[in-house]
Amino acid sequence: MNSFYAMTSIAWYGANAPQSSPPELADWEIQVADPACREPAFSDLAVVESSGFASIEECRRFVIQQGCPVLCIVSAAEVADLVGWLQVKDDICLDSAPVSLVAARLGKLRMAQFAHIDPLTGLQRRETLFSALRSWSGTAEPECQLTMVLADLDHFKVFSEEHGREPADHCLQRMGGLLRRLAPDALVVARTGGQEFAMLLEHDDSAAAELAERIRQRVEAGELDEQRPLTVSVGVGTLGDAGCPQELYRVSDEALYAAKAQGRNRLVSYGQLRAEALGSGEDLDLTSLEYKSRVLGERVANFVNQRSRRILKNLKEEAQTDGLTQFFTRRYLDRRLDLQLQTARVSDQPLCVALIDLDHFGVINKRYGWPTGDKILTSLSEVIRANLRSSDWVGRYGGEEFCLVLPETSLPNARIACERLRQRVESDVFRTTSGEPLKITLSVGIVEFGAEDKDSAALVERVSQLTLAAKEGGRNQVRVAPPRGLPGAMLEAGALPPRAG
Repeated sequence: MNSFYAMTSIAWYGANAPQSSPPELADWEIQVADPACREPAFSDLAVVESSGFASIEECRRFVIQQGCPVLCIVSAAEVADLVGWLQVKDDICLDSAPVSLVAARLGKLRMAQFAHIDPLTGLQRRETLFSALRSWSGTAEPECQLTMVLADLDHFKVFSEEHGREPADHCLQRMGGLLRRLAPDALVVARTGGQEFAMLLEHDDSAAAELAERIRQRVEAGELDEQRPLTVSVGVGTLGDAGCPQELYRVSDEALYAAKAQGRNRLVSYGQLRAEALGSGEDLDLTSLEYKSRVLGERVANFVNQRSRRILKNLKEEAQTDGLTQFFTRRYLDRRLDLQLQTARVSDQPLCVALIDLDHFGVINKRYGWPTGDKILTSLSEVIRANLRSSDWVGRYGGEEFCLVLPETSLPNARIACERLRQRVESDVFRTTSGEPLKITLSVGIVEFGAEDKDSAALVERVSQLTLAAKEGGRNQVRVAPPRGLPGAMLEAGALPPRAG
């Protein structure tokens, strides 16, 4: 056998199970099961021989209850009675077929099984659920206790938006595991939508409601995410509510909408809705329509709000962030620097501002072109960013000028930091768009905020004069000045606070 099928387990119901694995099934684990035991086996596949049942009807009902793919082994006379009721996950084979054909059919079932399994949660897909409902429509007796539970995680799109795809996927995986653990005897456990799950059960309404409530409580208690608990709304419908199996999803879905509309994190059964409608004299269809309209209206409003917040956030980031260097824009720099000065004045903490100018940038643009100029600015911004502390920030002041703001930093420490940056840039090799090496230098002016600096404009004026002096003094240097109002202040090199990079 192909190694793809290795470790596949088969539950074989019937007297003709191989006593030992034939060559065609050498990599498979065959578990002989008794058809008299009506409990579904926990296996990858099942082989069901019709000869092990009193009638083809009894065999058909047994096959429908199996959650895994089933290969039915029948006589030629029984094919017509069974083939029309098989689910999409199942297949049929004559009892006269050689073992090689049986193995081939099982191999195809195993391949098809993966197509019917949701890869994230490990649950069956929506199509399997509806196939099972169609199959039950031809076999379910009026007294049959067939129930559907629909569970939908509340505000899950908001959760995913706020916390990201990975935590959201983790919650969905844990939800799939929770449902399998709480309902191991379910006929089908499926993921029917993004955050919606369904269980098809042979339970009466009270047992189904009890199971649904356990699910709701476990989710509320943090079963899916201990740090960020979610809630779930649950709708329950029974065969008695629906009239036929194919209507089970509809009535359960209406109960689920009611649970959402009534506040979420609750359980509502369709029978409860019907009783309330009869008691109040209201039309149940109109009530259900009202619930759906309310929930859908909330979803549209939430979608619009989320999209609006995302658009506004992006616009704000674009307005605050320079597209080339990813530093703050000049407009944001002016606004924030005023606030930074107020904070320094109130806290009586030092604040230094440096204006960094890239030397001979016009020559670079003329000689190598604008794309190289942009590349140099991008590379320079990366070097500057690598030498910042978490509390420092930078704004692009002009074309090749950057304003570096260093909160709680004295002038001696600011001078050490900027001198280190200047030396780093001078020693680095930058490159043109064609890969040609290029050396660049910086001229830097630094001032410390003083008592006489009334606003950011006065401070920037002082630092710009120092940067100009650095350029006129030969470039590739750092110029500093003490704060006004501190005549005779001496610059003493102090210990520099730890800096990133």
